Amino acid sequence: MKLRFNRATAFRLTGAASLLAVLVVSSPQRGTSQTSYFKWHEDENFYYIESNGLPTHKMMVGITQWQQQVPIPQDYTGENAWRVPKHPVWSDKPVNVRSALFSGAIAVALNGIPIFNPIKVDGKTDTFAAGELDEYGAHCGRADDYHYHMPPIFLEDMVGKGNPIAYALDGYLVYGYNEPDGKAPVGLDEYNGHKDAKGVYHYHSTKTFPYLNGGEHGVVKVIKDAIVPQPWTAAARTWTKMLPGAVITGFTIPRPNYFSLDYTMNKAHHFINYTYNDDGSYTFNFVDPEGTKTEQYPAPHVRLSGYLNGNNGGNIKVAAGQPVIYSWGSTAATGASTTVQVYKSSDNEKPTNPVANDGCGIASGPYAPFIGKFGATKIATKACQSGYTYKYTFTASGADGKFVSDDLTVTVM
Repeated sequence: MKLRFNRATAFRLTGAASLLAVLVVSSPQRGTSQTSYFKWHEDENFYYIESNGLPTHKMMVGITQWQQQVPIPQDYTGENAWRVPKHPVWSDKPVNVRSALFSGAIAVALNGIPIFNPIKVDGKTDTFAAGELDEYGAHCGRADDYHYHMPPIFLEDMVGKGNPIAYALDGYLVYGYNEPDGKAPVGLDEYNGHKDAKGVYHYHSTKTFPYLNGGEHGVVKVIKDAIVPQPWTAAARTWTKMLPGAVITGFTIPRPNYFSLDYTMNKAHHFINYTYNDDGSYTFNFVDPEGTKTEQYPAPHVRLSGYLNGNNGGNIKVAAGQPVIYSWGSTAATGASTTVQVYKSSDNEKPTNPVANDGCGIASGPYAPFIGKFGATKIATKACQSGYTYKYTFTASGADGKFVSDDLTVTVM
């Protein structure tokens, strides 16, 4: 099934490492004027892929095992963009999707939609075999976030045959079923990857499990069975349960911010018609043969959970004068605080002697902690002195009174 793009679509190919697009795309949904959002930028170390989590193709149709979630826009922008390493680092201890990474994404497609492990969060169910995916190999998660579990082969209609269709989150490219020259790949490892004639590693899609990158052969950081950092999703509703007997038969976006999902159950048609309102809230109308039920949901919120991204992890060593940035991956936090403890340690690894603050890491001045969008906390240690260790603790609190926290320890050599 081909996608339709308007004349404003533009593509950029930068060598073999990057095939990304700045897109203004028209959705092929019948009767729609919805525009999907997708753009990208880069710095020295990363590609940043932004989207609103809505592809241009029709969503949800064909699902026979449905947990009643529906697609809503997600804010994968700014500090919450997908981040892909430009220079992937080979790992001697790769992570395999057969035994890990059941939470969160393992790759991001070149239309800005995340790709999850083919096995769902229970660690055993093949989502494709279970009938949980639509005709594009995708469905919605508990935050009403649309994502693929199967390789988005149809993107070859957009990017061209032989070009990659996704990035694994370790930075290595994901191709379709064939090599750029059209030939079938040979010598794939258990991660569906191999090296080309120039020694460059990449993944391929396959028609059998694991379907796409079977893990991360590049270095990634994994916390609570998910690769971090990666964007956070915002949920408007409490997650819902499986609806036995339901089959999704239609999905349209008749006008911007208005969505309609059609499903059948017991030979009757049911509709969920929902709108994204100007204040960020949602209005859901549940229509069945007995009538219409309307529910209002406040503006989406990010669940209070978090992880720490401190350059190479939560405990790092830096040279004097080297800046360090770390970010806390949580919002929906209604309150947050950062504290710092300063130690002087002879071995610079196991601080045991707290000392008075030396002027670096204090809660004021140019190197102070900063709490910004998405609860991100940034700390620069540029002014830190050699021989000191700084332990930063970030704590976020939610409206329900719960707290989450994590630490970053920076030792200045």
